Amino acid sequence: MTQVYAGTVVQFGDVPVVHARGGQMRVLATPATVGATQLIMGHVLLQPGEEIKEHLHDYGEESVFVIRGQGTVFIEDVPYSLQEQCVFLVAKGLRHRVVNEGPGDMELVFATAPLAPRPEIGHRDV
Repeated sequence: MTQVYAGTVVQFGDVPVVHARGGQMRVLATPATVGATQLIMGHVLLQPGEEIKEHLHDYGEESVFVIRGQGTVFIEDVPYSLQEQCVFLVAKGLRHRVVNEGPGDMELVFATAPLAPRPEIGHRDV
């Protein structure tokens, strides 16, 4: 038996851009935007030389898909090369950051699950 969830459609342009963590980030699927109960999902655009600041997630793991561009993800200071159409996973509690080292923009989609008990503790800058 398949369970179908009624949901909300959110248009990309209706979600505000956040610059505080680096690049242009939109957190698209959240409890507030679509009623998500298990994860958050979003989009990041990094221009050449920009980076997502080092941070960690105490409650969940994060998966990231590189739509386009190239760069490096540093997980606990270990560098891993990123190319278009690759995915990486960061386990709960590991410090990580992403740097766009390519000549063009880098576009990413991320998801973190499970949700933290409160939004303000789901992401911690280090």
